[in-house]
Amino acid sequence: MQSSSNSLTTDHFISSLSEDVINFRIDRVYTKPYTLEPEYPDEKPVELGVGDLLWLLIFGLHKDSKYFPKPEVFDPERFSDENCDQIIPYSCIPFGFGPRNCIGSRFAILESKALLYNLLLNFEIVPTKKTANPLTCKRGSFENAVEGGC
Repeated sequence: MQSSSNSLTTDHFISSLSEDVINFRIDRVYTKPYTLEPEYPDEKPVELGVGDLLWLLIFGLHKDSKYFPKPEVFDPERFSDENCDQIIPYSCIPFGFGPRNCIGSRFAILESKALLYNLLLNFEIVPTKKTANPLTCKRGSFENAVEGGC
């Protein structure tokens, strides 16, 4: 994450950082019937009808060790230019993919960078006595949440 002059590039760091922390869900409404076939013998097929809503929980995909080694470790370097070729296609989809991906993704990343830059510029961010180290993700939650957090 250093430029050729060996100085840390803020934009590059924040870009890598935003890739590691953006985890959303994607909503899809079915326009025609579809059946999700079982993967394992003890599962049953899932029938989706017209108008049914399906949530794709991207967080689960982004935290799967099958796609990312040590997914519980915060590692912005994982998305650096040097490591981009090691990412399995469609394993990191914070804004969806294909023709229906988020049209506001560039704006959202730019807005995140501006917010983070201003926070770092104007505030000193320090852990408190209540801050867990390391932070542990709360299991069983649809949203990003920290164990012991609010």
